[in-house]
Amino acid sequence: MTSKPYTAGPPTQFKMRPSRVLRTIAEGGVARVLKLNTSDAKVAEIFAIAQPDAIWLCMEHTPASFSEIEQQVRAAKIHDVDSIVRVARGSYSDYIRPLEMDATGLIVPHVMSLADARKVRDMTKFAPIGKRAVDGGNADAMYARVAFLDYLETANKERFVCYQIEDPEAVNDLDAIAELEGVDALFFGPGDYSVALGIPGQINDPEVNKIRKLVAEVARKNGKIAATVSSPESVAEYVDLGYNMLSVGADVIALSQYADKVLSAFERI
Repeated sequence: MTSKPYTAGPPTQFKMRPSRVLRTIAEGGVARVLKLNTSDAKVAEIFAIAQPDAIWLCMEHTPASFSEIEQQVRAAKIHDVDSIVRVARGSYSDYIRPLEMDATGLIVPHVMSLADARKVRDMTKFAPIGKRAVDGGNADAMYARVAFLDYLETANKERFVCYQIEDPEAVNDLDAIAELEGVDALFFGPGDYSVALGIPGQINDPEVNKIRKLVAEVARKNGKIAATVSSPESVAEYVDLGYNMLSVGADVIALSQYADKVLSAFERI
């Protein structure tokens, strides 16, 4: 008996969830993102109820498991909020598993060159754009209910990958990376960039500002999303630079500030 690719589910009945981030940007808006360093689904839902366009989940700098990330993705979807997972650099499985959990986007850290970007593209986009391995029996394809060809096409259109530019080496290939088909977004990381320049933490140094401006210009010139981190006070400034996806807060900062604030009441005793 020969096996056949699944075609379960009429294509008009079952569809992949469209991206809220991509919809907001297509309508001329700025996508609003909140970052989580914790891995609790309740925290993800608390943030999702606030109605950002996406929550940013992290597997690069946290011990979060795939199972924990999966629950956070589900918590966001309840409120029609995208989830963007910053992956650990590794094999293609490290990249596609969050997508198969139905994360809407990925952030791939420390993309260093055009060759590096091409490898990422090939692992995260289906043919004919890339060479992503296909399954279809997971949450993103509604457990094989989305018709096979519709799944491939929609995944390439409604799921996005952010290429994190946070090293001087990447700047030489910035235009070529942005021109590459399948690169959806350039994401400037000022923290690591400042460390690489030998001025750690000075994220508003003129040299850092120069690249912040350049990343936005190159991304928008090539029709790609321009993304970065921002304080609430810097949102208008970065939008003026051309950024149309901004991460503006983090759970650990909010919790730390709250704890410090309420405990300060005892200092007045």
